[in-house]
Amino acid sequence: MSTPATSIPAASAQTDPTPLRFVTAASLFDGHDAAINIMRRLIQSQGAEVIHLGHNRSVQDVVDAAIQEDADGIAISSYQGGHMEYFRYMVDMLAERGAAHVRVFGGGGGTIT
Repeated sequence: MSTPATSIPAASAQTDPTPLRFVTAASLFDGHDAAINIMRRLIQSQGAEVIHLGHNRSVQDVVDAAIQEDADGIAISSYQGGHMEYFRYMVDMLAERGAAHVRVFGGGGGTIT
């Protein structure tokens, strides 16, 4: 039997005074930052804090910033074609550095012609 929505307590994100914190960037060898700039603004509009690193950022840069800033999540855009390796390396590095709890969100696309 399902639970009526009226009997479910409000999400803690609405009552927690500490906003979520995200690190955003475009991946290494990628100068396409329009998509991540839009995502950054959308994330900020929902009340989250955003540390934006810009474009052409290595996994090391992003992971270092996420750990230093005590980020809850990382949002990355990648149009350079190596995104699967980039994201796998990021998740592995976060785990190796004791930050596997940091959520990674990514998006991108194929070749633009």
